[in-house]
Amino acid sequence: MLQVYNYMVESYLPKQEIKNHAHKKGELKKVYRNIVDLNKRSPFYKINLSPDNQVYTLGVKESALDLKSKLLSISDEDNSSFNKRTVAVSDDRVINAKLLGEDVTDLPKSIQFKVNRLASSQVNQGKDLFQPSRGLEKGVYDFRAVIKGQAYDLTFIQKEKTDNLDTLTRMAEYLNQSLPDLMASVEQSEKKEYSYLHITADFTGKFGDKSFYFEDEELYREGVVDFFGLNRTIMPGSNSHFYINDVEKQTASNTFHLEGKLQITLKGTSEQDVDVRIVPDSNPIYKQVNSVLSTYNQMLLLAKSRKETSSEHFGASKLINELTNLEKIYEDELIACGLQPQEDGTISIEESLFVQASLDGGMEDLFKRENGFIARIFDKANSIAINPMEYLDKTVVIYPNSSRAGFTNPYITSMYSGLFFSSFC
Repeated sequence: MLQVYNYMVESYLPKQEIKNHAHKKGELKKVYRNIVDLNKRSPFYKINLSPDNQVYTLGVKESALDLKSKLLSISDEDNSSFNKRTVAVSDDRVINAKLLGEDVTDLPKSIQFKVNRLASSQVNQGKDLFQPSRGLEKGVYDFRAVIKGQAYDLTFIQKEKTDNLDTLTRMAEYLNQSLPDLMASVEQSEKKEYSYLHITADFTGKFGDKSFYFEDEELYREGVVDFFGLNRTIMPGSNSHFYINDVEKQTASNTFHLEGKLQITLKGTSEQDVDVRIVPDSNPIYKQVNSVLSTYNQMLLLAKSRKETSSEHFGASKLINELTNLEKIYEDELIACGLQPQEDGTISIEESLFVQASLDGGMEDLFKRENGFIARIFDKANSIAINPMEYLDKTVVIYPNSSRAGFTNPYITSMYSGLFFSSFC
């Protein structure tokens, strides 16, 4: 019988990873006691075990088990998407923020930023040199670059006198190859046929009087530092200046970490406070809730298909009515969270309301409310899993005489519900 069951299940329901079906000995005993108790109160039925009836009953049962499993997962602290957090910023033109991990302890739920100044890089602009002229004499030129206090000894070799544009180009290439954290380029001057060296630090912040500078080693003749004007600073490096919850702060970089858990990147200045909040992440919540609704809708559509294609549809109609009646009772709380009951009984997601409910905690309340829609659906899925025969048309043969001592009933209701684990066991 087990092989037949597994074969039929695979014909209409894809095998899924089951995490929350009962496997512990105590849980199995509880399921067994529920089935025995149900049998004692159940009439003795005559059931038509046609292939269609078996497929329908097993389909309802598997959908109920899957729904129950997903609802247990969403309420489990280790698996629930409601524990996932992200960052919401009131003005992303000023600040970008992201979490560095899942641990948000020690981080306040809301942080106020006011940005007065961004950290900037030092920029040097050399002398305007007439391109066709041959200004730099032939020779070996020793000079030094100092970057954030670190000295680098350099040697520029001028094998022969060449035009200034060629000399500028070779110096820019030499600086880029020899020095870390600096970018040099040859730029066209506003004056026709004039060019200059443009040197920018790859880093932001203020390091002493200058973030970088150059020195000629030979004092008795004009060196390359003076010739190119390498020390002509047009924009000094500066630190960022901002406030966090009215406390003044400065950083050399526009990107920094708070408590080692939140990365902040300053992008612009602001006259008003920018609010950075730790909020539930609506994306994993959407994925998990959508999976729950998919299984719920699958069970409902299975019953609707049964109702439309079979003359024995009283049980299917009963299941449809029970589910849609619950939707009507809790319609207001569902709609408020972006879960919209449709005319066919299925539930769809209205994204904007769903996201808002995820952020403000309304969605979590919906799923964790003890007497709400989700709690009722979980109870219904549990009862369907124990007794899917309740939703199959059958003929009553005899009602139980529960007043008789030692009364027991045949194991009718669990003819299929007893096969709780199928091939997942």
